[in-house]
Amino acid sequence: MTTRLEKILACINVSTEIGLEVGALVNPIVTPDMGQVRYIDHATTDELKAKYANDPNVDVQKIVHVDYVWGQEGLPELVGEAAPFDYLVASHVVEHVPDFIGWLKEIHAVLKVGGILSLVIPDKRCCFDYHRPLTQVSEVVEAFLNHFRKPSPRQVFDYISSAVMYQDRIAWDCQTVIEPQNFKPIHSQQEAWQFAQRSLLADQYVDAHCWVFTPQSFFALLESLIHLELFDFKVEKFYETTGCEFYVSLKALDVNHTMNGGDPCGNGKADRQALQLASLPLHLSNFTPAIELAPLLVPPAETAPAPPAETTVFSQKILQLQRKKDRQAGRIQRLTLRLAETRKELEDIQNSKSWKITAPLRWIQNQTVGILSKK
Repeated sequence: MTTRLEKILACINVSTEIGLEVGALVNPIVTPDMGQVRYIDHATTDELKAKYANDPNVDVQKIVHVDYVWGQEGLPELVGEAAPFDYLVASHVVEHVPDFIGWLKEIHAVLKVGGILSLVIPDKRCCFDYHRPLTQVSEVVEAFLNHFRKPSPRQVFDYISSAVMYQDRIAWDCQTVIEPQNFKPIHSQQEAWQFAQRSLLADQYVDAHCWVFTPQSFFALLESLIHLELFDFKVEKFYETTGCEFYVSLKALDVNHTMNGGDPCGNGKADRQALQLASLPLHLSNFTPAIELAPLLVPPAETAPAPPAETTVFSQKILQLQRKKDRQAGRIQRLTLRLAETRKELEDIQNSKSWKITAPLRWIQNQTVGILSKK
């Protein structure tokens, strides 16, 4: 059975490569005795020790030495001539970054061509993000165009107002059967409002889960970004949800050169997109971690009788069919998008100068084929 560490480092040789790890705090994936690694966080080592001084879950003496503080300054400027690196590991980090696209681009800029970005991502179905809507491409585009360097009030409010515990846990195994009455809000709406207001202050950074994913939604987002030419990696390795998280290794592509030897007349961009799209997982298992009998949070009812067994089974069947319908609708939408793009590319080719110049040659070829077919 593949261990968690093996999944994270599946495409990395830490003993011979030089890399970065973001947000290690007291539990680094790569330790100095394993290989050359430098640590990145949102604050200095001393600031982190002060922040967690009264947190019983954090041994401040075990906080790693932070080499780079990544905040307002871009990562390429931060690491300077130390780049490029062979890899970057980020466990439960990507969901916190305010600008998803910009974050990936900054990492790509400090990796070697072929370098690996290894991500460990929480599955919303197995943690306190359970009731939040999945991240849409429009949201990450907005954050990128606005150059978010800290979570927006919307991101903060949605995160805090929607967070829930299930049976007093903030995360649970993906095979857990969920009973809605066992959910409890972590924060009040008023608290969410206060944190959202605080996030507007210039000197305040309010941490939040800015993005919410399942494996299916994550790769659907990457597919959209590939078509928008906003994604500079391809998927190298993927492990489905185990516990409450899934694992994705991305390989940095050379975006400065075409993929056909530098031929200016070639279609390197299309080749790169084809490579990226082909790397996306086609078949993802759709485990059903929940039997949802109600769409909203339901307070525990001590005297309420349990629903009949046949009602539970029927509700589960409805939920499974709805999810199947949603998946099919998503596939149809993506195929429709691809068809429209293919038609547009064909139209561009037919309207191009080279297509018009070679029109007589195609006419001669068609006439020749017609004559030969009559013989």
